[in-house]
Amino acid sequence: MTGARDPLGLRILYAVMGAAAWFAYRLLGLRRDVIRGNLERSFPDWSRERRRAVQREFATRQGELLAELLYTPRLSADEVRQRVVLTNPELIADAAPGQAVMLVTGHQNNFEWALQRVALDFGARMVGLYKPIRNARLDAWFRGMRQRFGSRLIPAKTVLRVLARDRDFAAIGIVADQAPTTSPQKYWTTFLGQETAFYMGPELLTRPLRAQAFYGRVRRRSRGRYEVSFEPLHGRGEAVPKGTVTERYAQTLEAEVRADPAGWWWSHKRWKLKR
Repeated sequence: MTGARDPLGLRILYAVMGAAAWFAYRLLGLRRDVIRGNLERSFPDWSRERRRAVQREFATRQGELLAELLYTPRLSADEVRQRVVLTNPELIADAAPGQAVMLVTGHQNNFEWALQRVALDFGARMVGLYKPIRNARLDAWFRGMRQRFGSRLIPAKTVLRVLARDRDFAAIGIVADQAPTTSPQKYWTTFLGQETAFYMGPELLTRPLRAQAFYGRVRRRSRGRYEVSFEPLHGRGEAVPKGTVTERYAQTLEAEVRADPAGWWWSHKRWKLKR
C-alpha cells in the first residue's frame, strides 16, 4: 500500500476532521492556553515563530488522528499491516506466558494503530491496560475497536487481580504518559525541563508478572503510515533500583517528543500535579 491512494472513506474523513481541527484549534482556540503554555515551558529557547509552527502542525495532526481513529473499524488486518510496519518484531517474538513483554508507549502519533498492529501478532495473548471512559457508549465503542483482533482490555486498577487468575498472556500494552492523579505511587523526574510526575504502573508490574518492559516507538512516515520499533527498558531478569525503568521510559519519551514535537498531545494538562 506504500504510495497507494487512500480509500475514499478515509480521504473524506481526513477532509472533514481536518476542517474540524482547524476550526476547533485555530479558529475557536480550543485549549489554546494549555497548548501554548506547555510549549513555552518545554522549549523556552525556541523562537515564538517556531513554537507557533509546531502548534499549527499539531492541530493538523490531531485532525489526521481523529480521522484515522474513526476509520479504524473499517481497516482490515492486511491494511493495518501495510500501514503500520514493525521494524524489529524479533525482539518481542519469543514472548510467552511466564515470559511476557510489557509494551509501554506514549501519546505520540497514532499509538492506537500501533497497538492494533501488535495485537495482530499476539491475538488473545495480548492484554491492554486502560482507564474506562465515564460515558458508557463511548467506552463500549473504544473497547470494541481496541479488541477487534482478539486482544483483551483490562482496567489498570484491576490488572493484578485479573491476571492473577489468568496467566495466559504474552504481551501487555499501556500508554503511560498520563498524569498519575489517582495513583498512590508516583515517580518524579525532570521531563522537558520541568518537574514531572510519572505513573509507575508499568515498572511495578514487571516483577510480579515476570515481564520485560519495552518502549514502543511510534513514528509517522507519512499521513496514515507509521513505523513502530521496540527498545528494551531493562534486560529480562535484570535487577535495577526502583525508578530506573520509569526514568528510562521518561528519557526515551522525551527524546521522541524533541525529535517530532508536533506528534505529541500538547493539549492535555500534563503538568497539573506539583510535588
